[in-house]
Amino acid sequence: MLIKAVECKDCRDIVYSRTEDDFRECSCGSIGVSGGVKYFKFFSAPSANYEIKKINVKTTLDNLYEDWYNMRDDFGLIKPEPSNEEGAFSASQ
Repeated sequence: MLIKAVECKDCRDIVYSRTEDDFRECSCGSIGVSGGVKYFKFFSAPSANYEIKKINVKTTLDNLYEDWYNMRDDFGLIKPEPSNEEGAFSASQ
């Protein structure tokens, strides 16, 4: 499913909100998102460097809700993973 997300260019995290009541923040705290897929809202520090994008997440709305409700936190934050190239990162999930 396609979901609106925000990529923080400082810490390289990609964050998205799972439900209307879910607030997610990147690791460095420069950006945050809320509102789920229906009411996407994002917040940023004045000096934040970010990009709004649509990402494909392999799950359902029900799974996103259950993840939020049960506080599993399997979804909502995609941290960069080091790639084979030095200094390069690629997001998973």
